[in-house]
Amino acid sequence: MIPAAKINVAWVTSGFYFDENDMQGAPAIFDLANEISKDPEIELTVFALYYPKFKKEYNLKNIKVYTFFDSHNAKLSSFKKLKIWRLFRRKFTEIHNINKFDLIHSFWAGEPGYNAAIMSKKLNIPLIANICGGELAAIPQINYGSQLRATQKYFINRTFEQAEKIVCGSDFILKIAADIYSVKILDKFVKIPFGIKTEKFSPQKKSNIINNEPVLINIAHIIPVKAHNDLLEATLRVKKIYPKVKLKIYGSDNNNFADKLSRIPDLNENVEIYGFTEHDKLPDILKNGDIFVLSSLYESQNVAILEAAFSALPVVSTDVGIAREITPYISAPGDINALTENILKAIKEYKTEYKDLTQKFSLQSTTGKYKVSYQNIKR
Repeated sequence: MIPAAKINVAWVTSGFYFDENDMQGAPAIFDLANEISKDPEIELTVFALYYPKFKKEYNLKNIKVYTFFDSHNAKLSSFKKLKIWRLFRRKFTEIHNINKFDLIHSFWAGEPGYNAAIMSKKLNIPLIANICGGELAAIPQINYGSQLRATQKYFINRTFEQAEKIVCGSDFILKIAADIYSVKILDKFVKIPFGIKTEKFSPQKKSNIINNEPVLINIAHIIPVKAHNDLLEATLRVKKIYPKVKLKIYGSDNNNFADKLSRIPDLNENVEIYGFTEHDKLPDILKNGDIFVLSSLYESQNVAILEAAFSALPVVSTDVGIAREITPYISAPGDINALTENILKAIKEYKTEYKDLTQKFSLQSTTGKYKVSYQNIKR
């Protein structure tokens, strides 16, 4: 039997992992790349526009990576981006002429998608575009979302027009897209969530709730779209029922949110902020918590919700990203009363059973769906 020809896939991203110990990248994207590259029928090449710096080209496991930010002490200005884009297009064409790409897959539909779309059209290569963040968001109160910025919106629209498939990770994004785009664009949408490594995140029964000392876990960088102010207020209200409640926040605190917390004496002993936390430490963090709580105003998917579910924690969340597909404890973004009520309800009921998690959201399952998309789109 003649073996099937490999599918030669080019990824275009904002950044990628420097090495296996690099903690600056997006773990879900790296895990997907690593899993896909194990498949003998797929050859994966990654073009990372902005990160890592000064690496140019290297191999990471089975993945060939090219990078383009090579200026010392240079800020990522518009002029610098244009230079990077030219370098990318030149290198992409060079590699394609040597080893023809069967398809291009962009992660983020903004600048990576726009550049991928240009190469797709120029070289007649099918394009898949992934929505990974705030591409469809528009929250003027906090100046968040690409839909508020004319240039970024133009990049996204160009990407969607050129793409044969547009991948998103949640029904939430499908609903938002339906309010923005025509049927012609909507017909391209397909839902494939980023998957979870089941060997890394698994259940382990350990609860402080029986002692009336529930531990709430929040994993999110402290930025306005994550609405930590709402989370603090909800915790303050939960404290009236559970005086020894603990809220543990894991995420970068570049705006010194911890200082603001220090000025709320009623929460000083109940809230702990740990700052940036390496992804490898999250399984133990989740196993030592009781309830996972997310207060975000917007999420395209949110992997931490799934990691918590795989770790058998009840999930309380605002109605963003994949939350509604996972948990009944849902409240509208900004509704602190409902968020508080759901936390209290989750503590009281303490349900930790989830249906079909592995079938729907394991890394192996979602990677298989990506492979099928590649096979279907290859010309």
